[in-house]
Amino acid sequence: MNKARFEAFSDAVFAFAITLLVLGLVLPEFKTPPSDAELTHALLRLWPNVVAFILSFAVIGIMWQNHHALFRLVHTVDRATVFLNMGLMGMTVFIPFATSVLGTHPTLRPAAFLYGLTLTGCATAYNLILGHLVRKGAFQSHVGEAVIRQTVHAYRVGWITYTLAMLTSLVEPLLSFALYMLVALYYFIPQGVDTDMGTKEG
Repeated sequence: MNKARFEAFSDAVFAFAITLLVLGLVLPEFKTPPSDAELTHALLRLWPNVVAFILSFAVIGIMWQNHHALFRLVHTVDRATVFLNMGLMGMTVFIPFATSVLGTHPTLRPAAFLYGLTLTGCATAYNLILGHLVRKGAFQSHVGEAVIRQTVHAYRVGWITYTLAMLTSLVEPLLSFALYMLVALYYFIPQGVDTDMGTKEG
């Protein structure tokens, strides 16, 4: 597949998913026009949804950045890469639904587990894509082994933490939420292909 079309499609899916997140912020229906106090109260009660929105906005934004950083250093995109990427896209567009459920029921185990399952699915897809690219030698010649190793390590850390958070949600949902935020903070630090070494190292 033409690499430009592959990346354009992926960018469109990330943009669509991140836009859908706002649909999880829904005010309750009022039987009569609300007063200032009633509307203010309803808005304030949305705070768990807003927190979940911010977290997922950061997650999808980081996923898009990682996708860009990874594929800017890949010279070919084969059929297997396309299918693995479709799995990632499928999990990505599911994030808004999982976010809405988590924001509406932040203290319930099924909501936290669904969110963790979704992000673990995304991390699994990323690791499968990266593993395939490494096995196929799809990286450009100037990308060093150290950069690839750092990227593999960073992706595995994310997958392991998401898995632990997902399992933690079955016992303590709020703690799992903190772990999801920890992963987002971890990926804010450039690593592997997301660093300048990814383009400069020979």
